[in-house]
Amino acid sequence: MLRANHLRFRTGVFVGVAILLFCGVSKPAQQQPIPEVSLTVVVKEADTGDPISQARLTLTFKQQGKLHRSITYSAKTNAQGRYRFTNIPKETVRLLVTAERHQSFGKEIEVEEDNQVIEVKLKKPQPLL
Repeated sequence: MLRANHLRFRTGVFVGVAILLFCGVSKPAQQQPIPEVSLTVVVKEADTGDPISQARLTLTFKQQGKLHRSITYSAKTNAQGRYRFTNIPKETVRLLVTAERHQSFGKEIEVEEDNQVIEVKLKKPQPLL
C-alpha cells in the first residue's frame, strides 16, 4: 500500500512537472501585425488656399511590438505643398507641421485607410499689439 501511494505521488509529480515545462517553453501568442498604409499630407495657407512648399512635417508613432519606443519620420512638402509618407501603421499617429511665417499645427490623427489624405491649413501669426 505504501509503495502504491509512493508510485502515485511520483507519477503526479512527474505529470505536474511536465505540464509546467510545457507551459513554460510554449511560444507566446503572436501579435497580429498592424497593416501599413500610405498617408499624404497637404499643407495650404489658411487665408488663400495656396500650397506651402518646404513646410516641415514630423510624423511620430509607436513601434509595433515595442513598449515605450517611438518612430519619427521628418520630411518637407514639395512645390504643391504635398508629401506622401509610406509604411505608416494603421493606427493613431502624431503630426506636427511648421512653416516659416506661419503658426504651427500639431494633432493626433487616426490613420484608417490606405492613401488617406490629411489637409492642414496654416494661419499667419497675428501681429503683436
